[in-house]
Amino acid sequence: MKVLDFTKETDELANKLIKLGFHYQSTDKEERPPKPARLITTWANVMNGVTLQIIDTYDELRDENYKLITIPRKYVRITDDCTNISVTMSVEEFKELERITNSNGNTFPLPETSFKRITNEN
Repeated sequence: MKVLDFTKETDELANKLIKLGFHYQSTDKEERPPKPARLITTWANVMNGVTLQIIDTYDELRDENYKLITIPRKYVRITDDCTNISVTMSVEEFKELERITNSNGNTFPLPETSFKRITNEN
């Protein structure tokens, strides 16, 4: 039986994406023979014109005996939709981001502001 449970916690990376205003779009598997396939998960912040892709891939190298070693690697690619300029960084670097400014000069998320409720006590 499959159950949809909105009370479950998401992982740290998904929480960061949601905090920055991104919404999940899709997950695609990209075949790259003879290399291993890579998984690309796309998130978008439509209001600010920024697309983010989480790319799960593998680095391949050979040891001293020429045995093939495959090392899993995950990185993030952020693209400004207006200019199509992208920046690639590690997941760890992405988790340290607090704000993103797009090519239009819009920064998101907006800084949290505190407000004081004014009540009419007449």
